[in-house]
Amino acid sequence: MAVIPALVSTGIAAGPLLVKLPRGGMRCAAGWLLIAMLMVAAERTLAGESALIRMIGLCCVLLAGMKALVYAEWAQGRPLRTSHYLVFALGWFGMDPGSFRERRRGLSWKGDLLNGLLLMAAGTLGAWCVWKMEWRQVLVMFVPMSLGFHFGALRVLKAALRAAGFPVRTLFPNVLEARGIGDFWSKRWNTGYSQMMQRLVGKPVARRWGDGAGVMAVFLGSGLLHELAITLPVRAGFGLPTLYFTLHGLLTLYERKRGRPFGKLPALLAVALPLGLLFPPAFQEEVIARCLEVFAIAGSR
Repeated sequence: MAVIPALVSTGIAAGPLLVKLPRGGMRCAAGWLLIAMLMVAAERTLAGESALIRMIGLCCVLLAGMKALVYAEWAQGRPLRTSHYLVFALGWFGMDPGSFRERRRGLSWKGDLLNGLLLMAAGTLGAWCVWKMEWRQVLVMFVPMSLGFHFGALRVLKAALRAAGFPVRTLFPNVLEARGIGDFWSKRWNTGYSQMMQRLVGKPVARRWGDGAGVMAVFLGSGLLHELAITLPVRAGFGLPTLYFTLHGLLTLYERKRGRPFGKLPALLAVALPLGLLFPPAFQEEVIARCLEVFAIAGSR
């Protein structure tokens, strides 16, 4: 297992080195090749581990590689200080290196801390109820866990970084304010990830083949990355996450063509109802349900 921290460190260390390569195809190709090599090494290292451990390890390595590539594409002659780069790479889930250029004074953070702690508590209580009642429907399991982590823990992390002077932004703004599917994925759900995919995939494809192709490239790329994080750890359900994001890409294009968003309720239903595609049965059983077992471990002590 010591190999995984080494792979993460390799990925992080590659960021400043990739910056030195010529801008364009060579740098991008080198970055994606690095990610592929790291993921192959991680997959082989974790071959005998449980699906949950495999998922955590693969996601850590993938995140490190993506951080390096995003940084290399961003740092055009204006690299971060080493300490700030390490905070960006190891201490934050967002993909905006610019938030770590300079530390600022007087940033608000107390409201984020309070809200984050409350959401963590609510998510934990909800997850405990799901575990206690033995509910195993994917949406019922996912919602409280997401509430506690995506909306709670990451908000607390945001507060800590802002208290330290880094002007990071909320990664998961209020999803209930989504006006449509495009708005949900671009501005409401994991905005750091959305920025990353636009920078690395959407804009390059759009410049060559148009905006529609850029949109579909982002969703198809998201599907492939989620295959690495979801189906690869459980070795089952291959293609389902890609199908999920392909459907949402097509709906986003249709939404653009009609000239107005679908609205809040249709967008949320479109995200929630086919969640079984994003999280295949094997992942639900071997990863999501296993996470709930932490309450059984806590209760036995």
